[in-house]
Amino acid sequence: MKGLRFVSNLKIRASFGVAGNNLISNYASQGLLGITRNINNGQVVSGITPSSLANENLTWEQSVQTNFGVDLSILKDRINFTADIYRSHKKNLLLNVSLPAASGFSSSVQNIGELENKGVEFSLNTENIRSKAFNWTTNFNISANRNKVLALNGNAIRITNSEYQVSQVGLPISSFYLLNVIGVFQTTDEISKSPVQSPRVVPGDLKFEDVNNDGRITTADRKIVGNPWPDFTWGLDNKFNYKAFTLSVSINGSQGNEVYFQGGETNLNDAGVQNQLKIISERWRSPSQPGNGMLPRAIRNDYAFTLSSSSRYLFDGSFVKIRDINLSYVFTPKVLSKIRVKSLSVYADVTNAYIFTKYPSYDPEGGIGGDNLARSGLDYFAYPNPRVFTLGARLSF
Repeated sequence: MKGLRFVSNLKIRASFGVAGNNLISNYASQGLLGITRNINNGQVVSGITPSSLANENLTWEQSVQTNFGVDLSILKDRINFTADIYRSHKKNLLLNVSLPAASGFSSSVQNIGELENKGVEFSLNTENIRSKAFNWTTNFNISANRNKVLALNGNAIRITNSEYQVSQVGLPISSFYLLNVIGVFQTTDEISKSPVQSPRVVPGDLKFEDVNNDGRITTADRKIVGNPWPDFTWGLDNKFNYKAFTLSVSINGSQGNEVYFQGGETNLNDAGVQNQLKIISERWRSPSQPGNGMLPRAIRNDYAFTLSSSSRYLFDGSFVKIRDINLSYVFTPKVLSKIRVKSLSVYADVTNAYIFTKYPSYDPEGGIGGDNLARSGLDYFAYPNPRVFTLGARLSF
């Protein structure tokens, strides 16, 4: 490497490890009891009933991870580059699985199978301008991850996570399994030439894909129509220093994930009962005013498309967000000597300044699933990330 003087650092890394994951609620393996009320001889009495299903075979997840990476710095560390490629194999995957109503319980935490995550990550740090008065540095990162269900317990090929999602061998976990909307009927002639879905369908109603080609639209025509996992995510930070002033701007984005807007069943249903979102203005009105071609006519009861959950409320969750803007000023030693303090700086900050997205609801980052992978990508009016304005000062004596 002596001849490569522009290279200041080069490191090749490799790692292998096994880790456990116990991100489940306490006592999840035990059958817990809860207090409930009942009617006994005409009186309301309290009693104790089972509140969760016991699973004495429940264990931690086990994650086997392999990683290869390279770190490279050139031009006296003014350009730093890092790349990683990894594979994670999760065994005894922990998921909150839906149960039949006949069991008496809605769900149960189970070890259901195996999951693979693999992907790449890149980061680039550059010192663009370096002088006595002005400095400019940039940090950029981008990552792409793919997950796939490798196996499920028993001989199962697919398990139902929710009314909208399934986990299926060979596909990403929590994929959306819905009737696929392919447009809006424009004429009665078009309806007569299409698969039968309801005798009351008229122009302006949704048109579904006949997946099994049996000439009828039923729940058997559901298919995988997307998943909640992005194709890639990225972040960009820029920092500018001019004398005593510092300005930093952070931007990040996500591309290619789908979000099922469950709240759309209320305020995108064209029923005219609840307030509707702005996108409803793009609905079908007539063959000469077809709207965007995917939103049906206004109707009080949506009888024509209640066979099953459909991709009608599935939206692209891609976004670009100005995550943070921060401007600060550090007072000079000359000023500090006059006010007899060791250091003083003031700053103004805006968090979640603005988001660019086509997602129709509050925030594509919102969701009701929390840490539960089985419910990733579901949004029922999730509270949006707030825009926060902050003014502050840092003082030391």
